[in-house]
Amino acid sequence: MKRMLICLAVLLLVAFPIFAGGSGDGEIEAAVEMEPYPSQPIQIIVPWGAGGRTDINARMFASVAPKYLGQPVMVINMAGGGSVIGGDFVAKAEPDGYTLLAITPGTNVFPVVFGSAPYDTFDFEPIGQIGSSTMAIASNPDSPWDDVESLIEYAKANPGKVTYGCVALKAPQLGFLRWADAAGLEFKHVPVGNDAEAVASTLGGHVDIAMTSSVATIVSHVNAGNLVPLMVFAEERDGNLPDTPTAVESGYDVVASPFTGIAAPKGLPDDVLATLRDVFDKVIVDEDFLKVMKRIGESISPKSAEDFKDVWKNDIEGYTAIVEKMGLK
Repeated sequence: MKRMLICLAVLLLVAFPIFAGGSGDGEIEAAVEMEPYPSQPIQIIVPWGAGGRTDINARMFASVAPKYLGQPVMVINMAGGGSVIGGDFVAKAEPDGYTLLAITPGTNVFPVVFGSAPYDTFDFEPIGQIGSSTMAIASNPDSPWDDVESLIEYAKANPGKVTYGCVALKAPQLGFLRWADAAGLEFKHVPVGNDAEAVASTLGGHVDIAMTSSVATIVSHVNAGNLVPLMVFAEERDGNLPDTPTAVESGYDVVASPFTGIAAPKGLPDDVLATLRDVFDKVIVDEDFLKVMKRIGESISPKSAEDFKDVWKNDIEGYTAIVEKMGLK
């Protein structure tokens, strides 16, 4: 009899959650949901292969962020589809703050402009911009111009005759076309595989102008007197070319600087989004982060979340307009 009473008591204890209207699992899930963010490791998806600028920036950020998050941050490369595969993965991920994206224009601007992405530019929440590269145009010293003003005069007098070398349908060409359109100029494009080929073609006199995605590809040649820098497309003059004007200074409202930053899927809870943005603001000024970025030769140009979103808006508006006008879509 005593044994029967004990068994009945055990059965009642096991069955109590069901009779009380709870499955037990729901209570566990609720407890997990109540845990403060973050309560588990965070992953940053890099939609490009390992070793590139985006990958390096993401890994440097991930190496310092745990100091302020209290959780490990893992970098996962998910290359393919011109970065669309990784971008789509993050755009469709649970907006809980545990899946982030190392974002570039190649992920949330250009695929949307060309209609090749299954998501929208603003299907992501900006966390912050780590850096941006300064695109520039430069020419051979033997050219019949020595600054951007004389280039413009020559190009107006000789429409379609001045050639420029750069990668096709990427940031360099689209940025160049935005400026050429604003200036009312016509140039002839010579496609190349990368910045180095554009520079080599200009040095060899095969094209008149090199349009590059970063001043880093031309600085040594400028210092050696083998290239003349004409203009940059950043918001401000680049420290490596302090005497070279921006397009805006030259009278053209064109800012085109490929960015690298951190984003998250759209729809994050306000408190999670605020935490991530606060952590980003701390990492970007952290001494360890600044030291390692300097050591690997990466310059940073940080922007807060809202300013970063303004960059997206500028890019999608400017590039969409020129792609449609030129019939490139």
